[in-house]
Amino acid sequence: MCEFDPRCDGADDLVGDALALIAEGRWSVTGVLGDAANPPLTYTTGLTEHGRPELVMTGLPPDLAGILLDHAARAVVADPGFGPGSDVPARLRRPVRFRAIDVIDAGALRLTRVVYGARFDAIQLVWPDDDGRYPWQSGYSIPARVQPLLGVPESEAA
Repeated sequence: MCEFDPRCDGADDLVGDALALIAEGRWSVTGVLGDAANPPLTYTTGLTEHGRPELVMTGLPPDLAGILLDHAARAVVADPGFGPGSDVPARLRRPVRFRAIDVIDAGALRLTRVVYGARFDAIQLVWPDDDGRYPWQSGYSIPARVQPLLGVPESEAA
């Protein structure tokens, strides 16, 4: 929450703000700063109201991940076929595709748990390394601690 972020200038109403966005048919994006033991985490709250899973990203700065998740959320709401194994196109330094995996333990999505209890699905959008490989593929060049996986990817055809 903002009270614990030295970059903020005061208290916030995280839950109230999220509920107001959801009531307007939108969703909220929450960023959690990382520390020496945990990488940053950013996630949505409100896609459940659209019949879609909540989205989460790990390992990217919350400001960047928030923009990417908001863009991805719009695409997911418009795509009835979205689910584990789906790709979400985006552009960072180059075009990339985030790969969707089911989240096994969504406990870190605290605001979403406050709003929905345990009654929501979540999907992690996993980003590739500079060579387009994902953490479960041979040769992935980024240490696992940078982008921890919150679930298990679907097996890919060889």
